[in-house]
Amino acid sequence: MERSHYFVDRSLYGDEVVARAAHRYTGIYDVEMRVEGDSLIVAFSSEDDVAVASGLHAQFSRDLLDERLRALVRTETQGLQQELVRAALNQAQPLTRSNVEI
Repeated sequence: MERSHYFVDRSLYGDEVVARAAHRYTGIYDVEMRVEGDSLIVAFSSEDDVAVASGLHAQFSRDLLDERLRALVRTETQGLQQELVRAALNQAQPLTRSNVEI
């Protein structure tokens, strides 16, 4: 079984960010995460003795950055997202006698 380990500094990337980035690979590899001190260790392994892709480290690093940015955007736009959902739900409410003009 081919296995690659990546040590991710938890002060740079939150656990949820790492989990989201690692999850992208669950269709290709077996993915295992564990905490060791101030790091999260992410292990990618292939059951069928196929080598783990040589470009995985660079791609996983890009995915970590991508998920970190997505988390920041989610945090910064949370209020706007709630207002948009509220407005959409208000528009979708069925008509009642009190709001129908005759």
